[in-house]
Amino acid sequence: MGGGSCFAARLSRYADLTEHEHTFVSRMEENERRVRHEEVLVEIGQTPENLFILKEGWAVARSRNLNGRTQVVRIYLPGEMIGLPGLGTRNAAHEIAMITDGVVCPFPRDHMTAVYAKAPRLAALLTAISSLDQIALKDRLAMMGVGSARERMAHFLLDVHERLLQTNPELGRRFRLPLRQVDIGEVLGLTKVYVNRLLRGFTDEELIEIQRPYVRMLQPERLRDIAQYTNRYEQLDNSWFPSVRDNELNV
Repeated sequence: MGGGSCFAARLSRYADLTEHEHTFVSRMEENERRVRHEEVLVEIGQTPENLFILKEGWAVARSRNLNGRTQVVRIYLPGEMIGLPGLGTRNAAHEIAMITDGVVCPFPRDHMTAVYAKAPRLAALLTAISSLDQIALKDRLAMMGVGSARERMAHFLLDVHERLLQTNPELGRRFRLPLRQVDIGEVLGLTKVYVNRLLRGFTDEELIEIQRPYVRMLQPERLRDIAQYTNRYEQLDNSWFPSVRDNELNV
């Protein structure tokens, strides 16, 4: 394990972190743990003791209805924090589980108390990124409600690609998609057969190229037109953040 911090890379897209702020980020990532496919990080109804930085692999948040059926409500990608929106609740509303093997960095919830008290600019940045993520999530849920299967698939591919670019700006148009077609179906509310048909159709139209597990975006602008996609991750407003000087006063 080890290597560079994709979490810090994502934060640095929006602000140049100071040494003081890097110290807090490092504390969040100091305990690494390998996790397996389908390993549950948080149970529904559980009072979570930790938040997590997802360092490697992909995870999902699932809801469960009264009949026991599950629905993926969110995918987590490397470099993202798991659990920040749930800080305001005592009991977890969703199950968080790995959908691939990976590495997570658990850290206690009360570490966020120190971040808000002693690193206010970093706290503001985490809050703003969480806000962007929630807006993007609402876009996806709206697409699930009114979008066609074709529009949902285009939106899904674009959103995953844009999020991966947040931690790896040099990624280009080719990215690894480690999900099975049945997993994609669970995300989009479609059958495995329908997912296969859509991906073959996108390939035939030369919108994408698939060399499993990699996908290359051949015509991202056409996909944007299909999905009417808005890249929320470019819209962060940091004009209200505390100054670096305010940070240092809290040291």
